[in-house]
Amino acid sequence: MLALGGAFMREIRKTIVLVVLTSFLFYLWSGNFPLLQQQVSAESKDSGSSIGGQQVESLDREEIISLLNSKILEWKQNPILLTGNNTDITLNSEWFTFNVESTVDQFENQVSTPWYAFWESEPTVQLPLQVEMSPELTAIIEENSHLDIEATLQIIKNHVEVLSIEPIETVALDMSLFQADRIAFDIEEISINAASLTEIMSALNEKVIGSGEIFSLNQHMEGINLGASNETINFVASLIYSTILQTNFEILERHSQGEVTSYLEPGIEANINTTKDLKFINTNNSPATLKVSTKDTSLLIEIYSIPLDTETKYQVRDKQEVLPRTIYRYSNELAPNKEQLLQEGKPGLRVSVYRQTSDKAGPFEKEELISEDYYPPVHRVILKSSLAPEISSTPDPDLAVDMNGDGLSDVNEETSNTNNPNLAGDSEKEQSNTVPTAGEEDSDELPEGSYYDKAGNIIDGSK
Repeated sequence: MLALGGAFMREIRKTIVLVVLTSFLFYLWSGNFPLLQQQVSAESKDSGSSIGGQQVESLDREEIISLLNSKILEWKQNPILLTGNNTDITLNSEWFTFNVESTVDQFENQVSTPWYAFWESEPTVQLPLQVEMSPELTAIIEENSHLDIEATLQIIKNHVEVLSIEPIETVALDMSLFQADRIAFDIEEISINAASLTEIMSALNEKVIGSGEIFSLNQHMEGINLGASNETINFVASLIYSTILQTNFEILERHSQGEVTSYLEPGIEANINTTKDLKFINTNNSPATLKVSTKDTSLLIEIYSIPLDTETKYQVRDKQEVLPRTIYRYSNELAPNKEQLLQEGKPGLRVSVYRQTSDKAGPFEKEELISEDYYPPVHRVILKSSLAPEISSTPDPDLAVDMNGDGLSDVNEETSNTNNPNLAGDSEKEQSNTVPTAGEEDSDELPEGSYYDKAGNIIDGSK
């Protein structure tokens, strides 16, 4: 009887628990818990779930697949730009393969709820598209050794998974992760106009030059106001050129200033303007970093890279002096026989620059001619008077000769005749009348029938 009574009591307790649970559920859904009821109602609205950045709430499977395929086709019509860190690449949309159906399957698994949790609302899911990237894309990124390959590929994947059309920013390689050495440097006292030097240093410092990358100084100067003079940028360019000459980088473009500067050696300076650039290419398999800074009153240019097995240096040789010429100019504003120095002369110069590369453990193996520069001389310029000097009226005693036998100096006689205003005719005519030719007569001075012979003697023709 006791065992029968215990079983009966257990059944009663089970029945009581079932009734209590049923009553509680009925009470819950009858609206007696308004706050809880409002929460459930809010969660039952649109969840805001998306796939690949596209809202897909309230859509069935086929509608979602159709929507995503159309959005992918639309996305592929836009250029996919990869920029930043000296990179400008347009990616091919065919390098990306989308698996829409697998993405939708994953979405449905995440938003579905188990049967025993029927009171739970559909969760909000933000799901990216499943995409595979072509090995060709990886190869393109690997060609830019100054980039962090894995980080850049992940950034690309993140953009593509949500069908973003914004430019994709690359990730530069963190050079601090490598044991980089200073492979070249130059330092020079800042003795020129330093206008815009701070802006120029900011634009160039810590620039990473990837393997095979072409560095253009003009490109890095875009947007910087250099002022009316190129003196500062020419100074910076010259130091960079001097530093690059100490590496095995290939120099693609460099222009001489055409005159010897107050800094560096002739043949090492560089000229920069809108049409002239300084370009070089990193020929090593590892990236390099350009550092620009000041030390006291000097500008310091440095190149850091992974240590190389070779070392490089340059020499300026074959110097030939070019002598200036003297150039005369004439002016009627100077007094006769006067002259004035307008410009002092200065010799010119011809130089050749060679670069030598060697193994660190051996003698020099390679020498190449980098440039041959000509600095024209400054010619000496003298201004002279174009006026003729005055002729002195004092007779020369050495010319006091009596050729006609009249007892007077012939020079004095000619001078007196020339200065006598009563004598008609010019000087040439007066001179010709001094000694008449045979057969001519002068009735005022000679007897009738007389004349002068060739020696100047009077011949009496009447005899």
